[in-house]
Amino acid sequence: MPSFSIVTPVYNSASFLEATLDSVARLTVSHEHIVVDGGSSDGTVALLESRSDPNLSWISEPDRGQTHAVNKGFERAQGELLGWLNGDDEYVSEGVDRAVEHLLGKPELDAAFGGLDITDERGEVRREYRPARFSWRRYLYLGDYLPTPTIIFRRRLLEHGALDERFVDAADYDFFLRVFRNARVERFPGALVRFRYHPESKTARDAFRGQDEALRIRLKWARGPLGRGAMKAMDRTKRLVLPRISAWPRLFP
Repeated sequence: MPSFSIVTPVYNSASFLEATLDSVARLTVSHEHIVVDGGSSDGTVALLESRSDPNLSWISEPDRGQTHAVNKGFERAQGELLGWLNGDDEYVSEGVDRAVEHLLGKPELDAAFGGLDITDERGEVRREYRPARFSWRRYLYLGDYLPTPTIIFRRRLLEHGALDERFVDAADYDFFLRVFRNARVERFPGALVRFRYHPESKTARDAFRGQDEALRIRLKWARGPLGRGAMKAMDRTKRLVLPRISAWPRLFP
């Protein structure tokens, strides 16, 4: 059995997928790479067919969207550790190798995460993001401070349930809020993922759809009217202030 299973949901992702596949193939830890394609028509399938990586498996069939695709991938995964890498991002292979080995050596840990090197469409690093240490309460109120593509977690956390398909852009936030509630989660130093920010990425096309979904998710955890009011006020402040003092919701100017 592989130690680490990586799920990559794709749909018409041929432009960047080869770099994603190469970055996973460079891993030296025992792993499998499961690509779940939603029935692409842009050359994605031809690219997958051309690969000779024995650790790569893939399916191509219509699905109900990215969240459904990730759930299908997790159902197929056999590894003790799981990760989710989108088809336009890349692993920093050496960092991921170290993080996987660290988790395998500490069975009491439930998950680890790390930083991002945020790149533009051409793959040039435009910004480095290194998150703070894990705090479930900080994650509840701030949400996107924890970068999903860098998370590596144990299979046992799937006992808390699959991703909720009602959410399009924030299903990952809902999922990790649930599974990390009482988990032991450790920050790993350095970057684990090269996150590609480009005009066709979901983050760039409609960043506020994800923010809207995240607020709905957050409010489910509120303790009474006071808690709901605090969450709504923080969300309003974030939307009003951050665009005036930074590039947010863009990841770089």
